[in-house]
Amino acid sequence: MKRVRGNAAAFCEPGTKGRRVVNILRVNLTKRTAFFEDVKPEYISLGGRGLTSTMISEEVDPACEPLGDKNKLIFAPGTMAGTVFPNNGRLSVGAKSPLTGAIKESNMGGTAGQTLAKMGIKALIVEGVAEAFVYLKITADRVDFLPANGLQERGNYETIGILREKHGEDVSILSIGQAGEKRMLASAIAGTTPDFFPRMAGRGGLGTVMGSKKLKAIVLDGAGGDGVEVADPEGLKAAAKALAKGIMGHPLVPAFKGLGTAFLVNMINELGALPTRNFSRGRLENAAKISGEHMAELLAKRPNAQASHRCMPGCLLSCSNVYTNAAGKVVTSGLEYETLGLVGANCMIDDLDIIAEIDHLCDDYGVDTIDVGDALAVAMEAGRLPWGDGKTALRWVREIGAGGENGALIGNGCRFTGESLGVKRVPVVKGQSIPSYDPRVLKGTGVTYASSTMGADHTCGNALPSPANPDYDPGASTGQGPVSQFLQAFFAAIDSLGMCLFASLPMLDMPDLQKDLIAAVSAKTGEELGDGFLMALGTRVMSVERRFNEAAGFTEADDRLPDFFYEEKLDTNGSVFDVPQEEIDAIYR
Repeated sequence: MKRVRGNAAAFCEPGTKGRRVVNILRVNLTKRTAFFEDVKPEYISLGGRGLTSTMISEEVDPACEPLGDKNKLIFAPGTMAGTVFPNNGRLSVGAKSPLTGAIKESNMGGTAGQTLAKMGIKALIVEGVAEAFVYLKITADRVDFLPANGLQERGNYETIGILREKHGEDVSILSIGQAGEKRMLASAIAGTTPDFFPRMAGRGGLGTVMGSKKLKAIVLDGAGGDGVEVADPEGLKAAAKALAKGIMGHPLVPAFKGLGTAFLVNMINELGALPTRNFSRGRLENAAKISGEHMAELLAKRPNAQASHRCMPGCLLSCSNVYTNAAGKVVTSGLEYETLGLVGANCMIDDLDIIAEIDHLCDDYGVDTIDVGDALAVAMEAGRLPWGDGKTALRWVREIGAGGENGALIGNGCRFTGESLGVKRVPVVKGQSIPSYDPRVLKGTGVTYASSTMGADHTCGNALPSPANPDYDPGASTGQGPVSQFLQAFFAAIDSLGMCLFASLPMLDMPDLQKDLIAAVSAKTGEELGDGFLMALGTRVMSVERRFNEAAGFTEADDRLPDFFYEEKLDTNGSVFDVPQEEIDAIYR
């Protein structure tokens, strides 16, 4: 342990010159101290979600109050961060979730994950509560506790702009907006891209945890960092090259590069699984108006717009975008499928410009567009605003930042909105709102929603049909449990490596690519890893998270979808969610 205390700042002794040192950085906001700790032997092979969940399970009491001083906020880059591994650099954020009461990991793109790795910081642990709002400036050998005067009650865009001007172009910034300061349950943490657009660790209310600690922002300056040590640099280059070539050969890649995740709108609508009118329908009549194809046509005519954009260095897919208005003013980056599906179709709003403006405000105030979109639809079902009324929805979202009853409703998420308005059809699992895939059509995804340690979360295991696997029927009532179990383990491993989920999808259709991935990890760590590495890692992570949740009071009875999915037939296929509960319960038995 290496520590020097200071009044306004704490200094962290740098690693020995000439030797790359990887440490845990622990910051205590109450005591205003920071120190490096040696990495425990059992942590050496972990990164990203695997590391945040393991550390939360060991250091946080499952019964603690999520917004109290006993909860901790942990940031961890993936195992492959800062290397030539393709599409790496996502940053995992972990804590006990105030939204669900369960363990939570949410991850984001941007530059912060790679910056931390190159600084030799395997994980940043934030504990305690500051006396007044502060922000941290972290370099390779120093942590400064700086007053957040002038930053409070400002949105992420303005906060990022102020800190960028003060600290320069070569920093990475993590911040919260007004929602996190106000401890709204659907609040998120923003991290900056190379061109300083915000990317969100959106799910689970982790921005609320950051706000409860009175931490407005973290500025990471990687100058002087030792970089990342690679056991076999040539082996890593060869494996990364083979993996990148395989990824780029997948037929989905042109759609990601040309349309971003928005290409899914027409695809999921055609499947009849696009949530519409608070999950009461599976298709939106005007879905083409909010589709990726229409967006690309629109952006091609607008100044300064980008239909293809990278959220982090080394990205192969460039599936983000920069959405501008007709005059060329940037509105948001990037406008993704989940926002189009839930702020758009689920609320029956078919105006891309309004959806983009709502997306901008959600990023600025720091809230999850999935929970806010579902919350708006629930409010529409309650009759508080008309279906499809985008202008009124936009006014409600503005109240999140400005203050107001409607903003407080939706800013606290879908469950809070439903309970407050007395709505029975509330699409949540374990308190977290359901993403933009109807589980009565995509039943493997429904199993993931029900059983995931994170609450309803498609990124934990979205079971989509694929031409490469024609025998899989996503609408079958049986056989979905094992599919979800495999996908949940696979994506838990991907999150631990810090790889972009979308870049990992080709490996599901072309399993030989997994060998290239494992070879790359072996070359980086120097460990001999077998073919079962990914499943073993993912299963280990899931088990750690499950044990935490059980200690927090969760049981198999919590692994259920809302009743209406079992009872109401969907119009597009006449189906209900009818996967036997035994299949779901078997995932963790």
